[in-house]
Parts: sequence; C-alpha cells; structure tokens
Amino acid sequence: MSTIAEAILDFDGPTPRVVADLRSVSFEIEYVRDDVEDRYSDGDLEEAYQLVMSNQVTGDDFKRLVGRNRYQAQTLFFDDLVVFLFPSDRYDAVFASYDYGEEFPVNDLVSAVSEARATE
Repeated sequence: MSTIAEAILDFDGPTPRVVADLRSVSFEIEYVRDDVEDRYSDGDLEEAYQLVMSNQVTGDDFKRLVGRNRYQAQTLFFDDLVVFLFPSDRYDAVFASYDYGEEFPVNDLVSAVSEARATE
C-alpha cells in the first residue's frame, strides 16, 4: 500500500468509500467500505481506472499549459460524492471517494496527505 493510501485511511475524519492505488498499467483496490462493496463490478472498476488514467496523461499537458508542474490533488464534486486524485509518481495516483456534505474537511484531508507525502 502506498504512503498516500495509508495517509487517507489513517485520516481522522469521514470513512472513504473506495481507496485505490493507480499505477501506469495496473491498479490495486486498497479499501472498499462494506456498504458500497456490492455496487462495483470488476468491469466497473477497470473502466473507472482506464478513464482516470487517460485523464492523468492528458492532464499533464493542461498543468504545463497553466504553469503548474506539481499539484496536490484533483477534486471532483458531485451531489453527494467527492472524489480525490492524489498524484504520486508520473502517471501514478491514488483515488479516494467519500460521501460528501458541506462539512466535509477537504482542506484537512489534502493537508494530511501532503504532509505524509513530504515525509516519504
């Protein structure tokens, strides 16, 4: 398990729905919350992995365009779900999804992961 995935799972806050280490050619599901485990088939997870990784590759061009080589997290907000992509190495990342509400500690989670990454 990556340092980033460990930091997410050790975070003193909401329990994630799913945490996965995404590598350039494979992925490893590190955690799935019991109440959502049956919602995702292997095919769903593989399709999500392919979509996220294609975004990671094209996202590098965008980051260069706006003058940012390193970012802390990409965050996607939905009605009741928040998804984080924390970059690790080139084309590697950690995916984490949570139930989302106004009180969700976005900055605290990103800070905790950033601190853990800095001690690697």
